[in-house]
Amino acid sequence: MNIETQCLHAGYTPKNGEPRVVPIVQSTTYCFDSTEHIAQLFDMPTEFMYSRFANPTVDAVEKKIAAL
Repeated sequence: MNIETQCLHAGYTPKNGEPRVVPIVQSTTYCFDSTEHIAQLFDMPTEFMYSRFANPTVDAVEKKIAAL
């Protein structure tokens, strides 16, 4: 893949029925059932929890930069 193509498409692979390009996540917070769950995420993030730390858009950009 040319670097120009990687700049556009690296970091996100849509599944069947998903958008062709990564959607921009505008949410700033996520809902959780318990404070214990959130505390575990601060020790070992395994999912998106707060936009300053990670969200799907940031994840795609990180993967794009790594691919380049």
